[in-house]
Amino acid sequence: MDLNLGPLVSPEVQGSNPCPATNRGRPSEFISGGLSHIHKAMATLSTMVCAMRKQFPAPQWADDVNHWLDSLKAAAYSPTTLSTRRCQLTALSHALGGSPLDVDADELVDYFASRSWKPETRKSARNAVVSFFRWLQASGKRDDDPSDELPSVRRPQAHPRPCPDRVIIRAMQRADDEERLMLRLGAECGLRRSEIAATSSDDVLDDVGGRSLMVRGKGDKQRIVPLPDNLADEILGHDGYCFPGRFGGHVEATYVGKRLSRLLGDWTPHSLRHRYATRMYEATGDIMLVSKLLGHESVETTQRYVAMPDSRLRIGLSSIALGA
Repeated sequence: MDLNLGPLVSPEVQGSNPCPATNRGRPSEFISGGLSHIHKAMATLSTMVCAMRKQFPAPQWADDVNHWLDSLKAAAYSPTTLSTRRCQLTALSHALGGSPLDVDADELVDYFASRSWKPETRKSARNAVVSFFRWLQASGKRDDDPSDELPSVRRPQAHPRPCPDRVIIRAMQRADDEERLMLRLGAECGLRRSEIAATSSDDVLDDVGGRSLMVRGKGDKQRIVPLPDNLADEILGHDGYCFPGRFGGHVEATYVGKRLSRLLGDWTPHSLRHRYATRMYEATGDIMLVSKLLGHESVETTQRYVAMPDSRLRIGLSSIALGA
């Protein structure tokens, strides 16, 4: 491990004699310079240790969290979900400390109340905590379940926010080749950030009706999305992942999100998916089809993505105008 300690003595006092006669009047400079580097190195090491500790559950929680995660893995939860659940319980364990067998309902409520989370993040964290403590009770490690007293998360009414084409076109003009492909996969295929990151030439399917993309979405669920020919050609122009990672595999979803957010300004990367849903519904009028293309389990979720097409809103305009 390179801690970048740097030289322990300043250049003017380096050599065979670290404190030559010409520098005997400045021993404090030599000492303070060396101590300064040591203090910086120790601070760096301390920061690294703290960061590493936060990647793992607190000591008294570790075994129970790992066994709970094994139960989720046995239930065929996806690697992404398992990673998210580990992070959520790791954060909880460090915040509460002690043992999970001693946690009470008030501590859980206080923990959630102290977090400035968006509703979806709060709901996901609550699901993880409830699952963990129910497992503790079911496995006989606890007689009670303190998560029973956690209030349900009130989800505000979501509204569709499809990114306007003018914003996408302006972003395309500023984007490099890699970013243009990201924009197209979001706007023309309705892919999530993580799905864009994992796009590969190996996932392009060629059939009688045209070419399509095999998408692996949340929970490792697969769906097939039709591809425009020129977009299919661009994906096939890559050997494997379209966005390869620095050390193998593909880039992270956060990498895609940062690139797209910079280009779209006030519009989120997810608004590209809303745009895809709205345009597809406008063209087909089939909400079930749109739901399938987006990889949603529920049509209710899809309805939050689809904005009423402007053309439909204006169909009856002539009939309601005064003097018609």
